[in-house]
Amino acid sequence: MTKTFDPSKFRKELTKSINGMSTGFNDPKDWISTGNYALNYLISGDFHKGIPLGKVSVFAGESGAGKSYICAGFIINEAQELDIFVVLVDSVNALVEVWLQNLNVDTSAEKLLKLNMSMIDDVAKTISNFVKDYKTDYGEKEPEERPKVLFVLDSLGMLSTNKEVEDASNDKNVRDMTKAQLIKSCFRILTLKLGKANVPMLVTNHTYDVIGSYVPAKEMGGGSGLKYSASTIVY
Repeated sequence: MTKTFDPSKFRKELTKSINGMSTGFNDPKDWISTGNYALNYLISGDFHKGIPLGKVSVFAGESGAGKSYICAGFIINEAQELDIFVVLVDSVNALVEVWLQNLNVDTSAEKLLKLNMSMIDDVAKTISNFVKDYKTDYGEKEPEERPKVLFVLDSLGMLSTNKEVEDASNDKNVRDMTKAQLIKSCFRILTLKLGKANVPMLVTNHTYDVIGSYVPAKEMGGGSGLKYSASTIVY
């Protein structure tokens, strides 16, 4: 009879020898409703489950489609009902406190932190540092005992790069070809870190018409990095 392989020693040695590595599955156990039963069902197959914790979710669309209305309004409100602290990153300077309060969002310092940021690198550094401190403070606790946090970025499409700012300062009207690479690098770094900490990130993004497409189609801005990093994309 063939002897069954015992992976316990191999698993132990792997996690000891490779820093930051973990084993096992990371299926979402907690969800935040979008505030809309139909939208929840389209995303998760469940009328009550919308945005999974520990994953990156994206709402993409044209201006005025309702991305901020859903993400910065309804979903933040639903998160606060579950005692989830919200870090709201505003890159468009358009999220007014009175508007959020009219959508029943609690804007008090105990419930929400609003950050005004314009650079891709700054967003990546801020979230990466947060996850590092979060793991230091709560990494030893069981997942259900850790305080829950939600990051909301509104919007990715309005973030700039150092090169873009430098070109504008030098009156150079050229397209920044590094932006897509920076976005890909950003989410390549953050996706696994957020998953390990069970911290979700909600991102709004712009769409544009695909030129030359035989069938009229829309595409997200920022390259393919976010497309492959996100677990859920809602157009």
